[in-house]
Amino acid sequence: MLSLRGVRKSYGGTPALRPVDLDLVAGELVVLTGPSGSGKSTLLMIAGGWETPDGGEIVPRPPLPEVPVDRMSWRDLGFVPQSISLFEELTLADNLALARGGPGGAELLEALELGHLAARRPGEVSRGEQQRAAVARALVAAPSLVIADEPTSHQDHRRARLVLDLLRAAAVRGAAVLIASHDAAVVSRADREIRLDAPAVAPG
Repeated sequence: MLSLRGVRKSYGGTPALRPVDLDLVAGELVVLTGPSGSGKSTLLMIAGGWETPDGGEIVPRPPLPEVPVDRMSWRDLGFVPQSISLFEELTLADNLALARGGPGGAELLEALELGHLAARRPGEVSRGEQQRAAVARALVAAPSLVIADEPTSHQDHRRARLVLDLLRAAAVRGAAVLIASHDAAVVSRADREIRLDAPAVAPG
């Protein structure tokens, strides 16, 4: 579905991602691990088309989203950013409807124990509930590529399992799922783990 060859990235001359090869296959859940600063989030942004690598190749190159990265995704890609980034002026249900292009998603909210909060706005629920709503938003249009950055970071063990069950179900449905995580529970549910090197440092 998506191949990255030797992609790398620097910001202001400081390396953020050393050259990485990555193949994403339909039906597979892949987890990126590694220390903070090793480039996990940067690699997710490149795979999703929001960042252009300084070198390397992406085949096929994903189209740039029509909206900023903190304002949802294009229809064939579901994205769960660390920042969560729900529309604050919309209810949880309306955030899902916007991503889906119409009503729907009630079953996802129920599966993530959010059904009773569907009519609330993000500022009226907890951070963990916001994160689960972001997961539902990413999955509601049944995208073929799902990218999630630390999707269980605000969840207790039981609710993290709910999140992982849905991400695993997306892979079973045929999506390619790419997750960056420090959570051992996420790693245990992955088909494949890719560990990035320690933080890159500028030469000299």
